Amino acid sequence: MLNVMAIRLIVNADDFGYSASVNAAVARARAFGALTSASLMVTGEAAREAASIAGDNPDLAVGLHLALSRVKSALPRSAIPGLVDINGRFPDSPISAGLRYCFSPSARRQLADEIEAQFEAFARLGIGFSHIDGHQHMHAHPVVLPIVIRLAEQYGTRGIRVPNEPFAAKGFRGRSPVSALAQAYLARTCRRLLRGTEFVTCDHCIGGPIGARRLIHALDRLRAGTVEVYFHPSVEPSYEPLGPNPADLAALLDPALRDYIAAHCRLATYESICREAVR
Repeated sequence: MLNVMAIRLIVNADDFGYSASVNAAVARARAFGALTSASLMVTGEAAREAASIAGDNPDLAVGLHLALSRVKSALPRSAIPGLVDINGRFPDSPISAGLRYCFSPSARRQLADEIEAQFEAFARLGIGFSHIDGHQHMHAHPVVLPIVIRLAEQYGTRGIRVPNEPFAAKGFRGRSPVSALAQAYLARTCRRLLRGTEFVTCDHCIGGPIGARRLIHALDRLRAGTVEVYFHPSVEPSYEPLGPNPADLAALLDPALRDYIAAHCRLATYESICREAVR
């Protein structure tokens, strides 16, 4: 029998819509694995295909994967010249992008327009709006998050990812001290700005790449609470070190992970957690 204190677990795929390879992995993980939700990048080359896959899988909760670094923008460069290069791409480094948003008033004005354009693009896809998160956690930036909160309220979604990774998972990440400190800062910023609102967040958030065995070990140490695990599955490798990869797809399809979840977790989405919160 499932323990009543079991973890409520969201299993999410990031970068949905980034490419056909990512979309194929998301569809496979939903059909044969533990995937409960996906975060769609509206500026991805395969965003419309992703929306079609979402339409064919109505039980897959889909949210917006806000993209403000390393990828192309929704608006043309003429509308946001302070944010993107001549090819319409944001800086590869989230630190460079974040500093620009902090210290340039004109960049902040353009940033609000770009974020709204991505919300509008998601709404035009005509699928449900489960949650908000961000590529390289840029949604949690202290300049970005207030805009996200305002628009999320406007568009009627209440789930927001807080990049609050537990120590049980950090031991497996190989993350640099600077990256770990930056994520801790973003998590504190999220908690502060979301305090007193009606938004739903998870107690912990674990990100890949992390294999099935190590993830099971991390979840076993947490025991209870609400946890989001996000993967970057793809049927083909990516040039990005932490980008879409077949290993994350293999973890999602691993029978050991599925068996562990069945015995110790309650699969969830941000929408289902929201429904439980209002009961």
